Amino acid sequence: MNEMKYKLDTEILINDECWIVTHYRNRFGVEITYTLQSETHDGIRKSMELNERALAEIIRSGSNRVTIS
Repeated sequence: MNEMKYKLDTEILINDECWIVTHYRNRFGVEITYTLQSETHDGIRKSMELNERALAEIIRSGSNRVTIS
C-alpha cells in the first residue's frame, strides 16, 4: 500500500476556502484518493474527492497548507 502524503485533519486553502482532509483510501492499489470537506457559514457541508496528483498540483499552484495537531 502507498503511504499517504497528506494526513487526516490537514487544512488546505483552495480559492480562499478552507478544506479539511477527512478521509483517504487506496484505489486500485496504486493511488491514494483524498476526501476533502468544507463547511459554509450556514452549516452546509461540501465535499470533493481528489487523487494525490491533483491535490499536489493545487497546492503547488499557490494554495496554502497547514497541518492541525
